[in-house]
Amino acid sequence: MSGRLRIGAFFGACAIRAIGCTWRFRIITEEIVDDARTHSPHVIFAFWHGRMLPLSYRYRNKSIHVLASSHRDGELMGQTIRQLGFGHVRGSSTRGGAKAIRELVAKLEEGYDLGITVDGPKGPRHEVKLGPLEIAKLSGAPVVPAAVSSKSHWVFPSWDAFEVPRPFTTVYVRFGRPVRVSPNAEPEDLEKGRIELETILREITTANDRDVGDA
Repeated sequence: MSGRLRIGAFFGACAIRAIGCTWRFRIITEEIVDDARTHSPHVIFAFWHGRMLPLSYRYRNKSIHVLASSHRDGELMGQTIRQLGFGHVRGSSTRGGAKAIRELVAKLEEGYDLGITVDGPKGPRHEVKLGPLEIAKLSGAPVVPAAVSSKSHWVFPSWDAFEVPRPFTTVYVRFGRPVRVSPNAEPEDLEKGRIELETILREITTANDRDVGDA
């Protein structure tokens, strides 16, 4: 890793810690995660790319492994979250995808949870890719949707409408019904699972946004 990337990752992690310590979190339906763990010791958390920042603070230092794309921006993100106590696997749905899926399945077998931005790394926004369902098929781990909303935030003019919650705002994290995939799933079954996951994520995101607006 170059010196610039190392320095950028260090200051990026410091900035997340600095602003994150001011956020007030409200975790909704966390019992869904506990219930999912009664059927499988490790889970795959699935969330939108544009809403991932609060999760990187709230669930730091838990050794959750995430997928980071192999280009320069992805490497910076990967090294930043590593400093927050995450592990990361290089790859994406377009470059190194099959290899990354095998590595992520191996991480589950080693005892780690996974975190995946299901519409990343380049979109389309809020359209789930097949990757998480393929990992679920190979590992037997459930996919747990997670929606994030904040009462006050900045929105960047990027493809994912990336959100940064403002200091001292309230952040809602809501979990949805786990999606499970049979080890014998055919391509059409994976597509059904993909649509199910996308539908649940959209629904809990809408519910979260509504609750934040009403708070």
